[in-house]
Amino acid sequence: MTEPEQALGQARAAAAEMRAAGVYTAEEVRAEIEPPAVSTMAQLLEWAVIDPDPREVHSTRRLGAPITAFKRGLLRLLAQYHAELIAEQTRFNINMLRYVRQLEERVAELEGSSAGEKHRARSDEHGVTSDEHEP
Repeated sequence: MTEPEQALGQARAAAAEMRAAGVYTAEEVRAEIEPPAVSTMAQLLEWAVIDPDPREVHSTRRLGAPITAFKRGLLRLLAQYHAELIAEQTRFNINMLRYVRQLEERVAELEGSSAGEKHRARSDEHGVTSDEHEP
């Protein structure tokens, strides 16, 4: 019987032997996940509202009709609990989006004021006063 302290070493040795035999590739091939497309605020708001469809509850097993009926019965019995959970999670999601929107506006404002300060600094270097910029 193998002790837990020895198991890792034995597993690594077995994997090295299998790699040498050609069972494993030398380097692991990992699936690349594409970064998600930029989402609009409207799309995020749509995703924030949780609205499950109870008709989607079904069993994928062969002859799963009794299991589907049982699952739908559970949904019916727990409807009030699930409604409260969904409402609470939706409220949280929307408030988080509101907070993110406020942060985005604040960053844009700060970037705008930073760009304005850089423009004023460049104008001062060239001997142009701030009064000359305004029409």
